[in-house]
Amino acid sequence: MTQEKQAILSILFAGLLFTATGMFVKVLTPNLPAMEMVFARNFFGFVWIVVALWLNPPKTQQGGKPFVLFFRGFAGGTAMMAYFYNMSVMPLGTAFTFSATSPIFLALLGVIFAHQKVSLKVWIAIFVGFLGILLISNPTSISLSFSGFTLGIYSGLGAALAYLSIAKLSANYDTRVIIASLMLSGSILPLLTQLVPYEMYPIALFERFVMPSLWEWILIVGLGIVATYAQIYLTKAYSMGNPPIIGAMSYMTIFMATFAGILLGDKIPNLLVIIGMFLIALSGSLAAFGKK
Repeated sequence: MTQEKQAILSILFAGLLFTATGMFVKVLTPNLPAMEMVFARNFFGFVWIVVALWLNPPKTQQGGKPFVLFFRGFAGGTAMMAYFYNMSVMPLGTAFTFSATSPIFLALLGVIFAHQKVSLKVWIAIFVGFLGILLISNPTSISLSFSGFTLGIYSGLGAALAYLSIAKLSANYDTRVIIASLMLSGSILPLLTQLVPYEMYPIALFERFVMPSLWEWILIVGLGIVATYAQIYLTKAYSMGNPPIIGAMSYMTIFMATFAGILLGDKIPNLLVIIGMFLIALSGSLAAFGKK
């Protein structure tokens, strides 16, 4: 099997694992707060990264960009919090689709902040992507409040901000250290939400801690393990394959998640939502192929 085929199989397997992660969240969140799921997902990943760094320390690491490293962790951590909350209250496919808008925002942020010159293809991708966002937000298909729509958008925008910072960090830090900054923030931020009185929150994003039952503890451990291996196979796919091709293949996760959500009781999306999902997948692929 060629390396490119192995990479494609890895990204498809990662998609299945990310879908399984969403299914764990869907099953657990009727009884447990979404922020507990965020903590579990990141804590297991952080432990895995720390063990990996201990067994194989970075050979060369310049460092020197602690604020950018903090920003990467904060942006990625808060985006993940929004993403997990979305999975708990939206159809699974819709939550995944909102998160998958990150390449669209990444292209737009590259133009605004990095002054990157992009082709007409990328501008078309950005336009098509936002058209897709309007379609999946169609109020006749899902009951999206303004706060729900905002959190949906932020799950993609926050991830794009985190990805943009990686370009500034990759020359100075081991990749595992960059990932660890996300996992550490994603472990600490959900804990900090417990310090603020709940009546002060404008939306029901944060809830009081609930002690899981034995069965829920087992599912939480499963969530942490599955999410960690999803990240491993995602990294493997991008390290072995052509990034634009792998990025385009990753959009299969939207449709895997939609089908999984229907199995768990989500409504079948209407035609406009399905078209919106295809447009976002198309726009992300165009953005990936249209720029380096």
